[in-house]
Amino acid sequence: MNSQEKVSIRVDGTVLEVRSGTQLAAALMGEGIVAFRSSPCGDKRGVLCAMGSCYECRAMVDGHRLVRTCLVTVQDGMEITTERPLEKKLLPTVETTDIVEDETGVVVIGSGPAGLSAACVAAELGQDVLLIDESARPGGRIWAHRGQMPAVVRYWIDKADRAGVRRLQGATVIDGEVGWLEAASVISGARTRVRCQKIIVATGARERFLPFPGWTLPGVVGAGALQSLIKGGLDVKGKRYVIAGTGPLLLAVAAIAVSEGAEVILAEQASLLQRVPLAFSLLASPERMREVWQLWKTLRGVEKISSCWPVKAQGNQRVEKVYLKIGNVTRVEEVDGLAVGYGLIPETRVAQGLGCVLEKDGRVKVDRYQRTSVEGVLCAGEPTGIAGSEAALASGQIAGTVAAAGTPSFQLMQKLRRHRGWGIALERTHSLRPDLIRSVVEDVI
Repeated sequence: MNSQEKVSIRVDGTVLEVRSGTQLAAALMGEGIVAFRSSPCGDKRGVLCAMGSCYECRAMVDGHRLVRTCLVTVQDGMEITTERPLEKKLLPTVETTDIVEDETGVVVIGSGPAGLSAACVAAELGQDVLLIDESARPGGRIWAHRGQMPAVVRYWIDKADRAGVRRLQGATVIDGEVGWLEAASVISGARTRVRCQKIIVATGARERFLPFPGWTLPGVVGAGALQSLIKGGLDVKGKRYVIAGTGPLLLAVAAIAVSEGAEVILAEQASLLQRVPLAFSLLASPERMREVWQLWKTLRGVEKISSCWPVKAQGNQRVEKVYLKIGNVTRVEEVDGLAVGYGLIPETRVAQGLGCVLEKDGRVKVDRYQRTSVEGVLCAGEPTGIAGSEAALASGQIAGTVAAAGTPSFQLMQKLRRHRGWGIALERTHSLRPDLIRSVVEDVI
């Protein structure tokens, strides 16, 4: 079934025709359903992170409670119920007799660039590998796609399949330690317990949010969340968005939104002067220079404001107005949506659950071979520091090699060091302004 064909789903009793292959959260938002549940105080809640971390987009799907709709792809005949009464649990409970037992040599958690490359290398070196990921499709957020699968994603998935990597998609790791893990289906909650010899954590990153009045209104999403939703099938044609925050991700998000027909205002908290050093870093990487140049070409004609950030969102049941601070002036924009993100932070919760020590800056502490403080547990990609997909691929290959008792090549180690340097430059260039941090007030957290 291709992505242009339609499937029927029933939402709160109403039958809707949506494109096959669409992310469920994107399909609902495309039909104007932006509030999925209510908070304890009765406020409406909708998609925020679009990657399964915030749990704000939960709904009942085919009789299964507490399903994160951002992790599920629409299926013909699917039944969805929103506005369920508040439930404190994040996952449905199942009887222990429902647990499926499995055994493997290496478990890789996360199927983005780091996870896929780690799984491929370990399997090619003779290990039995099981790849576990929350999403219905491999690739992670950075390789999420709309329509035809990008060549780089196809390459690594085919490589994994040829190497014999087994995949458990649509499953969340909920418990474990060295030697075993337990995962739960994001739809049914059905459990799988896996015994293993090595674990590679490649859980990626999540967005940094800075709360402000109105930030929980439906229609206010993370910057990366908007990108994921559009890649997942959200139609933004003719919609007006403010895309705000900091970092190069804003350019990528704005570019895909503009390409899909949205009207965009781009607001970057960093000043132009603050970003000058990054331009010199780009000179050392012609490939990155080309990527940035293509983004700027796409964004020609888009209003771009520096030293600017949202201080308030307002609306009746959903965001309708955004208040932007520009120096001593506050500018009000009428919008269909606000996407805001202040860079990425390592997703370390699984690693911490396994007992891994963190660095002072919040990264998982690893040695040059991606080994953590816990014997038998390795970590690759963004949990060890935000540095982009090339660094994630390199660290994943190193971790996969070490998990299979191999020795990584000198060239691979050098490649990782080079790309991690780019990540450090990004962090310095887009550090948050003190006045922005001071603007966060406790009563909106």
